[in-house]
Amino acid sequence: MESPREDYVCIHCSTKSQQLFKKYGPDLIKLTRCSKCGEPVDEYIEMEFSIIFIDMVLQRIEAYRHLIFNAGIQKPWKLALLFLLGEALELWLSEHYVPSRGWQDDFATPFTVELEWRFYLTCFLLVVSNTVFIVLVILALYFCCDKSLANSSTMLQSVIIGSYGKMLALPAVLWNYPLGATRCVVTFFYLLSQVQACRAASGSSRKLATTVVLVSYAVQQLAGHALSGPLLRLLNS
Repeated sequence: MESPREDYVCIHCSTKSQQLFKKYGPDLIKLTRCSKCGEPVDEYIEMEFSIIFIDMVLQRIEAYRHLIFNAGIQKPWKLALLFLLGEALELWLSEHYVPSRGWQDDFATPFTVELEWRFYLTCFLLVVSNTVFIVLVILALYFCCDKSLANSSTMLQSVIIGSYGKMLALPAVLWNYPLGATRCVVTFFYLLSQVQACRAASGSSRKLATTVVLVSYAVQQLAGHALSGPLLRLLNS
């Protein structure tokens, strides 16, 4: 039998559960059913990650609950670093690289140094702006939602998981898709993913989660634009 825990959650109704399955032999397990809704607590434990990812793309809240509460993602900061570097690379390439023609300058030393500093600047701006977004989302949900379902650490993990959509913009730059339309689609998908992740982690309503995500995103963009101007002038001076 699986060792009991207090932090498993039914992916259908968010009810706490001590276990996901019972083991009756080397090759025989039985999924635990939720005491409230009667559904299996988490049928995703029998599925491949590719199926879980497809359900995330389809914005099924059950897939988000599985990853946030039951999957036990190790070291989420590595996932956050991957998303940060991917987004920074996409923004950096979109400014200095055109896939159909290559680099718009040669790799003379001054040009290379400038590109390197601009990449570091992009990373710094993203760290600051994403921190603003994360703090606002966690504070809003922490004070407005049921604290018995998730703590601040779980909410932080949910925001990180909900950021996977940003990685979709990087292939668009490399494959020379129109940046304007692509970024609109990616931004919409990213915000929708954040809403679902916040709902899954906090048990909040769709209306509240949408409001929190949109307001936090607007403040994030304002903070990024406010910082980018002075830093670019400092870099070019």
